[in-house]
Amino acid sequence: MFSNFVFAQSAPGNIRFNLTFGSQPVEIGKNYYSPATGDSIKLEVVKFYISHLQFFRDNIPLAVLKKQHMLVDAGNPETLHFPIPEEAAGKFNRVVFNLGTDSLTNVSGAFGGDLDPTKGMYWAWQSGYINLKLEGVSKACPARNHYFQFHIGGYQSPFPSCQIIDLPAIAKNDLTIEVALDSFFSQVNIAETYQIMSPGQQAVSFARLFASLFSLAK
Repeated sequence: MFSNFVFAQSAPGNIRFNLTFGSQPVEIGKNYYSPATGDSIKLEVVKFYISHLQFFRDNIPLAVLKKQHMLVDAGNPETLHFPIPEEAAGKFNRVVFNLGTDSLTNVSGAFGGDLDPTKGMYWAWQSGYINLKLEGVSKACPARNHYFQFHIGGYQSPFPSCQIIDLPAIAKNDLTIEVALDSFFSQVNIAETYQIMSPGQQAVSFARLFASLFSLAK
């Protein structure tokens, strides 16, 4: 699939994921005011898989990271940045990646590293990996202790939840991708939708919405 790519590890710069709520960086356990709910929201878990991160010049593939699956965790700053391969530096104008894990990864069974089941992102072989976890507390949520939980996954037809994200980019040493979590809460009524814990159409819709939160920092 990636036979035209150069697999590289050397890094002249980094690609960084900047998770924000309004104008503030996301911190686990911190309260953020949400105009959508009229109250505060406290994020307890924000984790998602990024896979097959690729660099293009228009439609020409330049490089793909050798590490194919990366678990981004808002609670661990070390997981928020990855290297830009030397082969792509100063040349790419598109960044393409998956939000989640593809079907091939899921049917191959559990792996090690970021895909290790001990990371808490694996259901079982029938359901595969959890591509995205978003948990927290909002008084608008009617669940016990006002706790909302979204565990989004699923790879089998007709409900595959993995999303392809294709962003135009200006080639430079460091690139920042913003993930605006406040935008999510402005589009989801947490009083009505506050728990998704299995594959299905609702999970797919959620994954599409979450994918729309990604943008290149100006």
